[in-house]
Amino acid sequence: LAIITTTPVRAEVQIEAYGGLNENFSSDVTVRKGAVDDSRSVDWDGKSFALPPYWGVRGIYWFDAHPNWGVAVDYMHAKAYGKINFTTDPVYSKLEFTDGNNILTANLMYRFGDAGQRFRPYMVAGLGLAIPHVEVGLKAFPAQETLEYQVTGLAALALVGLEYQLTPRWSAFIEGKLSYTRIDADLDGGGSLTTDIWSPHLALGLSYRF
Repeated sequence: LAIITTTPVRAEVQIEAYGGLNENFSSDVTVRKGAVDDSRSVDWDGKSFALPPYWGVRGIYWFDAHPNWGVAVDYMHAKAYGKINFTTDPVYSKLEFTDGNNILTANLMYRFGDAGQRFRPYMVAGLGLAIPHVEVGLKAFPAQETLEYQVTGLAALALVGLEYQLTPRWSAFIEGKLSYTRIDADLDGGGSLTTDIWSPHLALGLSYRF
């Protein structure tokens, strides 16, 4: 990074949009509020095609002096629904991040091959913020349901992708990626919910090059 950023550059810019799907691995969830103190493993459903669907956008700068290296900002909207029988569960009436287990990351990118190649594989790694829409209801506090966006902790992203150049300006791409979000959420009326969600993703998108 020091070598790249200290070299005068003329940036090639790409703007990308993508859709796809995600799943979520099981995670340990701890909730503490008043007399409620519950820790358990929870399975999560991604429901990527239910509204609002899975999507993301990304802006990339590829450096002219080091054309295989780039930096990017990526915003991704994925989801996680707690797979709990809320009718019979003694603690939760709701547990989900359905307006997004959203991730905002700053990324370092490396692409293989040379300009003009139709197919170019690439790798990405990034760090940033988890910005989920926290939706938590506890049966012991029916009037204090949490429904809000929060910055809940660290997010991380790693992926491999393959770009196919359609025209000098337009490309299509496919990506497989793994994300991590730390969720340390504040609950309405006090209390907290914590968990760490790991999610595999498959994304398809289009890119426009300036």
